[in-house]
Amino acid sequence: MVDEDWDDNPEWDESNTRPLDAPAKLNFVRALLGMNQADFAHLLGIPLATLRNWEQRRTEPDATAKTLIDLIFADPQGMRERLERRNAA
Repeated sequence: MVDEDWDDNPEWDESNTRPLDAPAKLNFVRALLGMNQADFAHLLGIPLATLRNWEQRRTEPDATAKTLIDLIFADPQGMRERLERRNAA
C-alpha cells in the first residue's frame, strides 16, 4: 500500500533550502556539544550577554566572529578541543 501523505511534502533541493545563519549555527553547535550558553560563551572567550544577543538575533556578530562561527560549525568537536587547549594555557 502506498502512503498518500507523501504527496503534500515538498521535495528537498537547493530551491527550497537556505544556508544557516550565524545564530542558527551557534545554536546547532552548542546543542551538538551539549553545552549551556554560559559554558559555550566561556569556551569562545566572549561575554555571556554577547552570545545571548547573537543567538536571539538582537545583535549580529562582526566579520571576524562570523568566521570563527563558520570554523566551529565546520568541525565542532575539533574546535572545542582547540579552544579548550587555548583556554587551559
